[in-house]
Amino acid sequence: MLGNSGLLVEPAYLTTPEYHDTYGPEVADLNEAIGFNPDPEQRLALDLMFAIDKQGRAASFEFTVICARQNLKTGLFKQAALGWLFITDQELVIWSAHEFSTAQEAFRDMEILIEGNASLSSRVKKIHRAAGSEGIELTTGQRLKFRARTRTGGRGLSGDKVVLDEAFALQPDHMGSLIPTLSVRPDPQVIYGSSAGVMHSDVLRKIRDRGREGKSNRLAYIEWCAKRQACEDEKCDHETTREGCQLDVVENWQAANPLLGRTRSNGTGLTVEYISAERDSLPPAEFARERMGWWDDPSTSEIFGPGKWELGLRDERPAHLAIQAMAIAVSLDLTSSSIVASGADGEDVWIKPLQHGPGTSWMVERAKELQDTYGVTVVIDGRGPGAVLIPHLEKAGVRLHVATTQDVLDACANMATLVRENHFLYEEAKELNDAVAGAVKRPVGDRWALGRKASTNDITPLEAGALAGWFAGVDPGTGESAYEEDDLFIV
Repeated sequence: MLGNSGLLVEPAYLTTPEYHDTYGPEVADLNEAIGFNPDPEQRLALDLMFAIDKQGRAASFEFTVICARQNLKTGLFKQAALGWLFITDQELVIWSAHEFSTAQEAFRDMEILIEGNASLSSRVKKIHRAAGSEGIELTTGQRLKFRARTRTGGRGLSGDKVVLDEAFALQPDHMGSLIPTLSVRPDPQVIYGSSAGVMHSDVLRKIRDRGREGKSNRLAYIEWCAKRQACEDEKCDHETTREGCQLDVVENWQAANPLLGRTRSNGTGLTVEYISAERDSLPPAEFARERMGWWDDPSTSEIFGPGKWELGLRDERPAHLAIQAMAIAVSLDLTSSSIVASGADGEDVWIKPLQHGPGTSWMVERAKELQDTYGVTVVIDGRGPGAVLIPHLEKAGVRLHVATTQDVLDACANMATLVRENHFLYEEAKELNDAVAGAVKRPVGDRWALGRKASTNDITPLEAGALAGWFAGVDPGTGESAYEEDDLFIV
């Protein structure tokens, strides 16, 4: 319900480690006493952040909060910092941000909060205001320091509690220099905070995946976002002129923005009118990330354009769809390979991984079996790693189309065009999505192919899908449908 400040907006994802007790309510009471009353979502987060095990240690080594901007993260960290200084008496708290100005603003806010309350300010020994050395020191020895991150600045961020604000910008170098330094701390804790990740948020994306799966014993994870759902028009490009677009559903805005409809005691809040204005002014991809909590996918942004690949996902395929081509692709080091089928339905081209597995020893027999069953040509890149299989496939009697470099470039261009126009369709397939997530382009003259060497995942399902989709348009066969046989999808 909009406008009900006492009603918790449930997070879309919540991972809670086992814990014995929590200082969360005490921290919330401290903040409420100085007029900084936590919202319901902040109270939930404080309970998790300050949860302890039976030994009195923090139940979570890592705590992560993901939410749209200007909703709860910065306020939550300020509330937590007060708790660490005045409730749990942490020796050293480090608050870091990607931008120096962000760290400075956080320092100023904390200074105002503490100096504005007599009981808190009476415990302050010194406030350090020198640029780059901002911090607050208590008479009892507790310290709160504010830092901007550098590529190797993790060593300077070591503390008992380390806040990594703007975590979308974290890089492996930050983590490599920070995490080992915490090993000597008696009870360290790392706090991540961010809005939805951008294309290069690789560090945060891995944390997100662990958090959403709920498989990490000492990771507490909480994320507010709108779950992805199909628009009324399956080919919606999310422009404001489209009817039935999920980006225009107010309930989705509420799911990703807990502050929506509330007015806090200090007069801050978030209104439907304001988000509506943002919807009109922001590009769809920006609005989807910043207000819906939809993460950027690194590959779709680079190869196909933001959000384009996801538009091709369908819950089910046409019942009459038949296989018209198959293609083989083999990884650069010959450690994995894929067979992917394709079928055309009007302007739409559907692809489906038939088999994806380690090595290549299974490929010849399987390709022959599938061709004997469905009677379609098998495409293979004549200059790719799979070329080593060509003599064996021919000896086994597999009818091949050996693709030239020109064919491969045409196949990539065809795939990109179909994706952009929302005619390259597929059902959910993990190995295909993983391939897209790691794929990068390789320039070939004035054109491009998929780069096997630079890609970060096994891209053979996408390579084979591009070739199969292209050949279905070049030389459509008349094979019978295998799409109804789910057992063909073998991981």
